[in-house]
Amino acid sequence: MKLVVLGANGHVGAHVVTEALLRGHQVVAYVRHPDAVQPRDGLTVVQGSVEDELAMTDAFTGADAVITAIGLRPGAKKPINLMQRALPVITAAAKKAAVGRFVLVSAFGVAETAAMGSPIAKLIFATLVGAIFRDKTLSEKIMPSTGLNWTTVYPVNLKEAPHGPKAVVKPLADVAKVPGIPTLTFATVAATLLDIAADQNMSGLRVLITTDKGWK
Repeated sequence: MKLVVLGANGHVGAHVVTEALLRGHQVVAYVRHPDAVQPRDGLTVVQGSVEDELAMTDAFTGADAVITAIGLRPGAKKPINLMQRALPVITAAAKKAAVGRFVLVSAFGVAETAAMGSPIAKLIFATLVGAIFRDKTLSEKIMPSTGLNWTTVYPVNLKEAPHGPKAVVKPLADVAKVPGIPTLTFATVAATLLDIAADQNMSGLRVLITTDKGWK
């Protein structure tokens, strides 16, 4: 599979690149700062902006899948509207390039998933990452109208650690609550994202990625 990763310098994106290369995929890392990407066999690094439709169309052409794992971290400077600016451009480029699959990495706590969280999780959603999650929520409304073979994923809390137990993937419609603060590793979620990108049955779905007991 030829895969393009946006956000390849971030926690999730970097692990997606590593896992994809281990699986023998051909990977394109589309990044602002190519010097920050470790050169490896099977990896092509392309410098560009997520607001440059032409550059992304060129980078996406011939790809079987695009995984978009961009985002802001807590404490980002205002205005916090990265996803509202970038996602329409990214999806337009993916459509022009006739990308086979498009996977958007969101976060648990965005859109209606916020109401599924525990009291402590809801407090975090409303304060620490409130503006970032509002930006994601507004941007994701365009996904059904993009014409892409898309899946939006909502991983629970993530940490840096070796692969853990396999993640559970559940359509949001099947989830009522997410108790506590379930936590997965970046590596585990990266592997799950690659499985989702290769699964045509996931088209048009919004799914939670969580632990075995991290949903009801």
